Formats: sequence, structure tokens, C-alpha cells
Amino acid sequence: MAKRITTQELAQEIKVIKENHLTHIHDCIHRIESEVKDQRHYFTNRLDRLDNRIWWIMGMSFTTLMSIVLAIYTGTL
Repeated sequence: MAKRITTQELAQEIKVIKENHLTHIHDCIHRIESEVKDQRHYFTNRLDRLDNRIWWIMGMSFTTLMSIVLAIYTGTL
């Protein structure tokens, strides 16, 4: 026959879970939050660099296009 658990034993197990396991989970959550912040900062910097490169390429393309149009318009091409 199975052993019956008393309310005192159940209360003791709940106390152990609160003191040990929840504290461990709480620490893990804070560690994960800090890692996510670090990764977010890294990817934000990478996206900013990529964005700057795209604008640079677009600016150079526009400048080249305008110089070709101007050359055609003035008849030097």
C-alpha cells in the first residue's frame, strides 16, 4: 500500500522547492536576460554598420547615375 503524505511533509517539500529550486531558476533567468542584452547590442551594432554600407552604395550609385545623365545631356559621352 502506498505511503500517505501528511500536510507537514508536503509543507516541508514546498519549503525546499521555494528555497532551492526557485532561487536557482531566478538566477538562471537573470543570467539569460543579461546574455540577451549583450546579443542585442552586438546585432544592433552589426545592423547599423550594414545600414551605413547600404547608404554608401546607394549614394555612389546615385552619383554615378547623375554623372552619366549629365554627360549625355551635355553631349560629352
